[in-house]
Amino acid sequence: MTARIGIGTVQFGLDYGISNRAGRPKESEVAAILRRAREVCVDCFDTAPAYGDAETLLGKYLHGSSARIVTKVPAVSEPQIEPRHGARLLESLQSSLERLRTDRVYGVLLHRPEDLNKSGWEHLVAALHEMKARGWAERIGVSIYGESQWELATARYSPEIVQLPLNALDQRPVRSGLLRRMKSAGVEIHTRSAFLQGLLLMASTDLPEYFAPIRANIAALHARWSESGLSALAGCLAAVLHQDEVDAVIVGVNSLVEFEAILQAWTEAGRAGGDCAGADDLAPCFLDPNQWPKAAA
Repeated sequence: MTARIGIGTVQFGLDYGISNRAGRPKESEVAAILRRAREVCVDCFDTAPAYGDAETLLGKYLHGSSARIVTKVPAVSEPQIEPRHGARLLESLQSSLERLRTDRVYGVLLHRPEDLNKSGWEHLVAALHEMKARGWAERIGVSIYGESQWELATARYSPEIVQLPLNALDQRPVRSGLLRRMKSAGVEIHTRSAFLQGLLLMASTDLPEYFAPIRANIAALHARWSESGLSALAGCLAAVLHQDEVDAVIVGVNSLVEFEAILQAWTEAGRAGGDCAGADDLAPCFLDPNQWPKAAA
C-alpha cells in the first residue's frame, strides 16, 4: 500500500454530501480534525476558492505546518479566453495563498478542463506555467471527471498532478488503462469520491428513489465486504488504495469522530485484498454527482 490519505475540505466551507444531514461542521470541529491530522501525519489537503471559507480555515489552523495543499483556479464563464482571464487565474491563486497564509502550495489545478476547449486557451496554460515560475506552486495540473477531459488537458500542456473520481462502483479509470497511462507519464494521481458523497456507505434500502436501479449493486458490494470482514468504510477505501498508481486518496470529513473512523478503516483496508470493487459497468448518471437531480443530491 503506497497511497496516502488526504482530506478534502469542501465540507468545511459548504453543506456537501448526499448522506450528510448535519451540514457543515462548526469551526471548532474543523480545528479538531486538522489538529488530529497533524498528529497522525496526514499532510495532504484538497481545497478551492469555491469551497466557502475552507481555504481560510486551513490557513488559520495549518499555518506553519508542512502541509501539502492542493487548490484550484476557477472556471471562466465567458465563451472565449482572453489575456485578462490568465491574469485572473494568477490573481485567484495569489488570493488563495493569502487565505492559506503561505507563499506556495504543493499543487494548483484547473477546476474546469472544458475551458481548454475555448478559443484563447493558451492564456490559461501560460498562467499555470507562470505560477510555477513565480514559485507559487510546485506542481500544476487538472481536476477531471473522465478520460476525454484528460486527453484534452494533455493536448494543451503536461499536467504534473491530476485529481479524478475513483471508487468501488466507478472503476472506469482502472479498466480503461487511464491510471496506468497517467502514471507512465510521471503524473501524480489523487483520487476523490471514495465514498461517492457517502452514497456507498448508505444501506441500499435508504437510497433515494433516483438510485433504485443500482440498489442491488450497492447491496452486493456491502455483502462482499461483510463476507471479507470489512466495514463499508474499509471496503470503500480498499477498492481505491490498492491501486498501485494512486498516490493519494482524498476523503471528505465532517467530524472528528468520522475522521477517527476513517483512520481506523484505512488500517483495516490496508490488510484487505485488492478485490473490493464492483464488477458491473454502470451508467454515468449514477456515478457522477454533477448528473444527479437536485432532489437526490
